[in-house]
Amino acid sequence: MEIATAQERERALKDEANRDPLTGLLNRRGLQAAMASLRAEEMPLAVCLFDLDDLKKVNDRRGHETGDRMIRAFADLLRRHTREQDIQCRYGGDEFMVVLKRLNDAEIALKKGTDICRAFQSYLTAEQLPASCSGGVALCGANEKPSAALIERADQALYRAKRENKGDCCLWQEP
Repeated sequence: MEIATAQERERALKDEANRDPLTGLLNRRGLQAAMASLRAEEMPLAVCLFDLDDLKKVNDRRGHETGDRMIRAFADLLRRHTREQDIQCRYGGDEFMVVLKRLNDAEIALKKGTDICRAFQSYLTAEQLPASCSGGVALCGANEKPSAALIERADQALYRAKRENKGDCCLWQEP
């Protein structure tokens, strides 16, 4: 009985170490473990990276409690707008990532990212928060291995969206 209890406690601690305490989503450590355990049948995939634009402005004007509420609302929105088998992660303070498994259609991936940005804009408008959400999408083929370069491509697409049309989503394209 003691061994089973100790093993259960160890599993709980590992899960806790891989999760963001504010949102319950995976943190970077959890994302790395999830990406490392991807199987061939889960490929191809799309990586969507999102940034909550102007979170600092919300924190400064409305307080960190409001900013935290905004972060939790986005995490909840990600859960509702993605499948259970997809990977959802709080990548950094105001950045989130979704890995959409078994998806190799650029138009569908971009539409999913755009839909998430727009759905969050509806929340922000209803809450009268001076912010937006921008996104970047990059695809990983069936014969590729997900890597830091894939995340970097999604990040490049995200920053293109922020530059060209803040509050929208862009697909990474070969320069």
